[in-house]
Amino acid sequence: MTMAEPRGSETGGIPQPAGWTDALTGLEGPEFWRKLVITEVARARRYKRPMTVVILDVDGLDDILRVWGEEVAHHTLRETAQCLRRMARTSDHLTRIGPSRFGMLLTETDEIAAINVIERVRVAGPKSVPRTADMIRFVFGWASPKPGDAPEGVVRRAEDRMASDRD
Repeated sequence: MTMAEPRGSETGGIPQPAGWTDALTGLEGPEFWRKLVITEVARARRYKRPMTVVILDVDGLDDILRVWGEEVAHHTLRETAQCLRRMARTSDHLTRIGPSRFGMLLTETDEIAAINVIERVRVAGPKSVPRTADMIRFVFGWASPKPGDAPEGVVRRAEDRMASDRD
């Protein structure tokens, strides 16, 4: 399953998160994300409870790497993770799923409430990385499961929305 893997070129100098935990940010990693999405989509459908998958891409990380170097790019990712932690509830799940990509699974959250979270992160994010704030843009995609949705379909809709947010 290739849920929420980065599209396009890899970010050189930024380590790809692997396994269950990401060493750079301390967040859960892509293996945890894959298992989590499968489990939580099934739970939401079974109990008819809201949940929303949110994907965040730190657009401009390649530019930071080129201009400021690896340490500043790593700092930007760590601070992005801290921003997400500040915005999340204890019931939410945060992961790093690609070189510049994060996944958020918002339990008990419909899409309207998720948009409110997204907008708070969109405002707070650049303040978390003042040195590089003018070089990055947080790009978001989100989706909630519909009846009969497979986990991959939910993630695909979130990625499609992210592509629209990038435009």
